[in-house]
Amino acid sequence: MKQILLLLIFFATISHYGQMNPAESSPKELDKNASYKLGKAKLDKEFKRALTYTVAENYVINGIVTFSLHINDAGLAKIVDIKPKFKNHQLLLDDLNYVLRKTHKNWEAAEKDNKKVSSIYHYQINFNTEVYDHD
Repeated sequence: MKQILLLLIFFATISHYGQMNPAESSPKELDKNASYKLGKAKLDKEFKRALTYTVAENYVINGIVTFSLHINDAGLAKIVDIKPKFKNHQLLLDDLNYVLRKTHKNWEAAEKDNKKVSSIYHYQINFNTEVYDHD
């Protein structure tokens, strides 16, 4: 009897979640994405300055790294994640947030229905250190 009851609950749950519309559970599109007020070139320059200052002696990073910045509705940014993870990645997050504290205020928040909303901005950097000499 217990097995039959568990099977009925199991199938009822599957049929309920199977009928959900995936568009309803996904995040809504933004009218305007978050952007850096001073432009992409200035953002690149500031990020490279911060990375030169923090990464050069303290961390070993190779390959493409994606930094996830959380921009709140007031336009303040904070680096919240690094992918892929590596040794001491949390310390790098703290160091970068400290070095970039002035640039974190220069963001325009994303908009949805003419209201400022928080969003995530992904920034990729290639730390490829392999250099080849061609004859």
